[in-house]
Amino acid sequence: MDEQAGPGVFFNNNNNSVLPGAKAPQPGDGGDTARAQYSIPGILHFLQHEWARFEVERAQWEVERAELQAQIAFLQGERRARRT
Repeated sequence: MDEQAGPGVFFNNNNNSVLPGAKAPQPGDGGDTARAQYSIPGILHFLQHEWARFEVERAQWEVERAELQAQIAFLQGERRARRT
C-alpha cells in the first residue's frame, strides 16, 4: 500500500476524481483535451490502493467486532453470576 498517497492523489481541487498518473483537466483546455488521460498503470495503482484500503478497514472491523463480542460474553457471564 502506498503510504504517501492521500486524497490529493485521487481528487483535484474541484473534487473531481483523478487517477494517479492521469492528466487532470486544465483551465483553458478545450473540448476533448480537457478530459483526463488515464493510463493502465495509473488505473492499476488506484485499484490496488483502494483494495488495500478496503482490506485494512475490513480487518479493523473484524477486530472491533471480536472485541465487542468478547465484551458481550463477559457482561452476560457477569449478569448470570449475579443471578445465582
